[in-house]
Amino acid sequence: MKKKLLLFILPLLLLTITIQAQTKIWDFGGDPAYASSEQLALWPIVAFNAAENTTVEKDNLFLVGDDSGDKFGQIENSGGKTWDAGTADEYTAVNRFKMNGAAGPLGTFLPTYSYLYFPVTGDVEVKVWYRSSSADVTRELYITDGTSLLASVDGADTDAHILSATKSGSGNVYIFGAGNSFNLYKIEVTGTGAADLLLSNNDVVSHVSTNLKAIGNRIYVSNVKSTTDINIYSIAGALVKSLKTKNDMNFDFKSGLYIATIKTFEGEKSVKILTH
Repeated sequence: MKKKLLLFILPLLLLTITIQAQTKIWDFGGDPAYASSEQLALWPIVAFNAAENTTVEKDNLFLVGDDSGDKFGQIENSGGKTWDAGTADEYTAVNRFKMNGAAGPLGTFLPTYSYLYFPVTGDVEVKVWYRSSSADVTRELYITDGTSLLASVDGADTDAHILSATKSGSGNVYIFGAGNSFNLYKIEVTGTGAADLLLSNNDVVSHVSTNLKAIGNRIYVSNVKSTTDINIYSIAGALVKSLKTKNDMNFDFKSGLYIATIKTFEGEKSVKILTH
């Protein structure tokens, strides 16, 4: 009876699970050298991603449309931009995400249109790769929690920059232009509070071919078509096992509930596994 009860309760723990140092990325940049095939499919060149007065969810990122004209979230070619050239952090984009207007005047912390947001379950670091639409100090890019300002920057120039912010605790993170609009290229969310952003993917079927499942006390890795990096985490967020393989394989694993991340050149996905 105790064993059955345990097996019933364990999946429920997924509602509060946290994974140490996990990272969620939304890459609007469209450069195959940096963006996964999953992100390339998610953000094609389009006139808008969220129509007027509508809210769209894409890969756990919510886009709230503008108040006039179906303009928010246009993806267009921007001729190529590079951040941190020549370093390990180098990033290049060929496309951009256009806000096409402000979400409100300066000092707006809870917007009602033309903004992006995503929920987090705990502490996170947020980074936004951006450029101002024009050199204009009367416009600012905001990252807020809906009540207070987490980070901001004005549009003093049109160079490629990164805006970083820290969010403590659970809640929503909002990203938008105040006073006027900005162009976005990539959003990165890192920390234990980003776990749910990784575990659910509602709009895109993963392109990662490698599969992983548990049967009894063994874990089976199958359909391996390229070099695969696998990390297995406990429900407390600790890294339990890390491995790299180019072939199908299986191995014994101690009983418990885990989250595994699977990464190949095709992208990354996460799966839940229960061994017993």
